Amino acid sequence: MKRIVVDQVDGNGIYCSRLAAGGPFVFMAGVSVDESGAFADDAVVPAPYHLSPSAQVRYQTQSIWDRYRRGLEQLGSSCSDVVQVEQYISRKAHADGYLEVSRGPGFMERGRPGSALIATGDFAPYQCVVNPTGIAVIPQEGYKKAIGGTGEQDPGKRPEFGDAYAEEPVYNEIVTAGDYVFTVGDWSSDYATGIRSDVKADDWIWWGNEARNETNFILKTLATRLENARTSLANTVHCTVFLVDLADLYEVDLVWKKFFPTDPPARTVIPIRGLGTPRAEGPSTHAEGAMKMESMFQSVRLSNKTSRDIVSTGATILGHESEAIRAGHLLWTSSLIAGNESGLVTSPDIQSQLTYLFARLRDICEAGKTSLDNLLRLRAYVTNPEDSYAIYAQLKQAVPSDPPAVCITSVPAPLQVPNATVMLDGVVFVP
Repeated sequence: MKRIVVDQVDGNGIYCSRLAAGGPFVFMAGVSVDESGAFADDAVVPAPYHLSPSAQVRYQTQSIWDRYRRGLEQLGSSCSDVVQVEQYISRKAHADGYLEVSRGPGFMERGRPGSALIATGDFAPYQCVVNPTGIAVIPQEGYKKAIGGTGEQDPGKRPEFGDAYAEEPVYNEIVTAGDYVFTVGDWSSDYATGIRSDVKADDWIWWGNEARNETNFILKTLATRLENARTSLANTVHCTVFLVDLADLYEVDLVWKKFFPTDPPARTVIPIRGLGTPRAEGPSTHAEGAMKMESMFQSVRLSNKTSRDIVSTGATILGHESEAIRAGHLLWTSSLIAGNESGLVTSPDIQSQLTYLFARLRDICEAGKTSLDNLLRLRAYVTNPEDSYAIYAQLKQAVPSDPPAVCITSVPAPLQVPNATVMLDGVVFVP
């Protein structure tokens, strides 16, 4: 097994590959730029439609997924082999157009992956409104995509919403490939009224907690799905938690400690602008019709070729998570931030934070019996989208050739440590 990158971008302050493969898995990421890092010509919306959020996201989605399709074919995979995808958009107005195109002809039309679609923030270059990152499998002996799930959270066919929803759901709850199990971005919707009645906090009394209720529901549902997929919560490898209000992390972790009493998965917690419920921007509580969180997991089925191993450098961990987990030929890190319980451990400038973070990432790679040169995907979250360029520059110093796929989005401040302005995580190939 080896690492291969496809469709490199190097210019205008951007440095990445659009696709990076390690063994049977391909990681994809990137905004709508060409190989020189300039905003892609095929993503430019002509007048008179240039002001339309729907037109902007449709053009950019077509541009991005055309490049993904070509890159996947070059690696022996396809859009039909995508097993999990998370899609970051600037505003909720971009969601419908993105789904229509990405689930349209030539892309994820059938056997759709586990999916999370999240309004996070703005991107660099400034014209960009969407940044999807996904995982595909390269079909081979022992590694083929298979659809699973219980159907409990299946939205079903919804032709009234458009062509993308007409013939099958826009996502599947569980997708497997080899020993890996990939989940949908799970939330607490009944797909009828919005929020499930059994997770709502009553508005006539002050007891109960919305985030705690949602976390309980998500993890109970996950446990059932994983059992049906012949694995368990104990074998989860990584989780991305999307929180509308970062202050809810305390209540989330009260529940996590019950479901993951020891050796929790690696985890990245992201503050976001909003989820799909409600449709409008801004609301953030059950009383306003808004959910608090969404979670997406990667898990494994243990076998003679796939184990789940905790990787630690001994560094301080923020929250209930493992520093990193190696499963098969992949090493998944938790989100890294330049601070501890007391605050920042560097100067507040972006360069000082990034120098510290890349050193941490290098140490984790060494502890996991691999190296930074084997990085497959880097995800980074910044409070200022212009800091994206500093991340690309730091990456070029750390990995001067064959860069990984890179997904960067801005997110609402504050982050988990006061005065921190960037956090990142990585998936690394272990040869």
